[in-house]
Amino acid sequence: MKTRISNTLFILLATLVTLSGCTTNYKYKIGVSQCVGGAWRDKANVEMLSAQHLYDNDVKVIIKNADNNNERQCLQIDSLVDEGVDLLVVSPNDYHALNGSLQRAREKNIPIVFFDRTTALKDYTAYIGGDNVEAGRKMAEYAVLLCRDSVKTDGRRPIVLEMTGPLAISPAAQRHAGFSEVISKNPSIDYRHVPSQWSYDDCKRIMREWLENGKAVDVVFCHSDLAAVGAYEAAKELHKEREIRFLGIDGLPGEGLDAVQNGQLAASYIYSTHGEEVIALALRILEGKPFKRTNNLKSIVVTPQNVADIALSSHSLQKQNSYLATIQTKLETYLGFYHIQRALLIVSLLVILLLAVAVFTTWRAVRATRRANRRMRELNDEQTRFFTNASHQLRTPLTLIAGPVNQLAEGKGDRQQLVEIIKRNVEQLQRLVSDVLLFRRENNATVDDTTATTDEQLLASRKAVQESRHDTLINDNAEELATVLIVDDNADMRAYLRTLLLDRYYVIEAADGQSGLKLAVESVPDIVVSDVMMPVMDGLTFCTRLKQHEATSHIPVLLLTARSSEQQYIEGLQTGADIYMTKPFSADLLLANIASLLANRQKLRQLFKTQNTSSELPTTSQHSTFNTQHSTSPSPDRRFLDTFLKAMEKHMSNTNLKIVDLGDEVGLSRVQLYRKVKALTGMTPVEILRETRLKRAMQLLKTTDKTVSEIANEVGFATPGYFSSCFKKQYDKYPTDVREEMKV
Repeated sequence: MKTRISNTLFILLATLVTLSGCTTNYKYKIGVSQCVGGAWRDKANVEMLSAQHLYDNDVKVIIKNADNNNERQCLQIDSLVDEGVDLLVVSPNDYHALNGSLQRAREKNIPIVFFDRTTALKDYTAYIGGDNVEAGRKMAEYAVLLCRDSVKTDGRRPIVLEMTGPLAISPAAQRHAGFSEVISKNPSIDYRHVPSQWSYDDCKRIMREWLENGKAVDVVFCHSDLAAVGAYEAAKELHKEREIRFLGIDGLPGEGLDAVQNGQLAASYIYSTHGEEVIALALRILEGKPFKRTNNLKSIVVTPQNVADIALSSHSLQKQNSYLATIQTKLETYLGFYHIQRALLIVSLLVILLLAVAVFTTWRAVRATRRANRRMRELNDEQTRFFTNASHQLRTPLTLIAGPVNQLAEGKGDRQQLVEIIKRNVEQLQRLVSDVLLFRRENNATVDDTTATTDEQLLASRKAVQESRHDTLINDNAEELATVLIVDDNADMRAYLRTLLLDRYYVIEAADGQSGLKLAVESVPDIVVSDVMMPVMDGLTFCTRLKQHEATSHIPVLLLTARSSEQQYIEGLQTGADIYMTKPFSADLLLANIASLLANRQKLRQLFKTQNTSSELPTTSQHSTFNTQHSTSPSPDRRFLDTFLKAMEKHMSNTNLKIVDLGDEVGLSRVQLYRKVKALTGMTPVEILRETRLKRAMQLLKTTDKTVSEIANEVGFATPGYFSSCFKKQYDKYPTDVREEMKV
């Protein structure tokens, strides 16, 4: 039954955690593969990112830049496919190189939208971008206009030079096709073209070589504004920039538009980015809405006559895109907060459900315990009589028989748990005592196999109730009860000691000295009850290290052992143990010794409080005197208190002083410092610090002329009002009252 409930809870927990973790999925993920960077593509990227949440869909745009590298772009496309994108937007770097990666994407039914450029792949979904053929035509028409109206050639035919981009790339090939088509229809123009790498440096080099070779030219058309500016700079260096008209394509703010305004370019062509329209097209495809396969973005030629108006509009749009990108970033942050809150709500509902199941399980365990009690009453008398007469040379089994029997005889403790301890240790003694075998046979005759199985179920239920009761005691009284750490490798001994102590103290346990030392350092108990003979780390080593550790040196230690010689007794006390008891021991004597050790600690704490109630500021030497007069306080404790008080006095004036700062100075954590100081003095570090500050303030009021505000600041109070309030609570008078008394 218990296993089935645990499995159900585990499955429920796993399901809800999975649901709570799936809070960052988007409805659509769109992967963008850009062939290269640059101002034009940066502008397009910003527009696409800004459009993620403009169309009432939860969209995530992922952008990657191949930086003119075909192999890198193939790998990036493959990675986007592996990430599970719903659609690919690709601006290819090469006409043929990407076909393998794009074909793999199509095999996974991922739509492909070519942006600005195309490839040899015919199985694409749509194209969106500028009409490159039309761009070439428009610039050719403007070149013809310049040759007719502005160029002076002294009787020769005007020379028009086109610097193409790499013709293996679709935009370059299409722009060249459109430009050459129009220019070739004008026989009055001497048309020439040369290939370039479509860059500033390469076009500058070509222009310089052309002019240095004495070749004439009247109009130069480059496939980008940046390349055209490079050609212009070459002509300027040779002082021929006024004789030539330069044309480009892109029309970006900060590049082409500025070049036209500055007179570097005679004209440019706005090659539209419109990243937001790319996302809009992608969403139409993903949602199954009608769309055009070819989407050419319209544009215009920028000339000196219209550049001012176009530049103003372009700069305004650029600023708006920047604002949209900022809003997009903030929106992503807010969506993240929303997902976290939703996850927290799911976890909260899970906790409520688990609590309800726990209450139901506890109720069933209580009912099972009542049935077990009725069953065990019939067996207790006979088992008690037998175990109270048993004896054995092994002291630990004897202790675990005699002690529980005494408890049962007095009507104390949990009967079921005590009986189980007795039964296990009697079975251990059976190997050495022949008459126990007879009792075992009689006992087995009394209880058949079915009853035993039932009893095991009842014992499990009983244990669940006991653990529930223990947890409740911990939660309700952990701050009020003294903490006892039991360290023993014998599970029955730990169970028996827990039964003796649980009603009086908060009990924690460890199965060997090493784990006991770790638990003691972490929790800093009020007293330790430890066995001597244990695996991993024996009790003597454990006691020695406990007394040497700064956080635990003050803790009283009571050793329990089967070693009863005088030399062994002395050896135990030399490790720093406060009391050494041999097994078998009296439960009442054990409880009395524990109470005595805790009472001695209480007397020391009371003495510290009595000295601390004086209105005079205690010094570290006075505290040392207090410790010296009470030799029961170990030497490390004297050193610790001196160090703590010195640190407190050193930083008293710091209004932002925290207990964790004092802990760092004395080498303890906040919890360790709190427990150790409370154990040694009966006061918390905060209480000692506050009283010390107030006593110092009293001295300053009586011996100096400083104002109340100055004194409050000197002793570490942030505000005079809070200082006066604390002073009044401590001495039943205000600081000003003390000053008035001093004047009398």
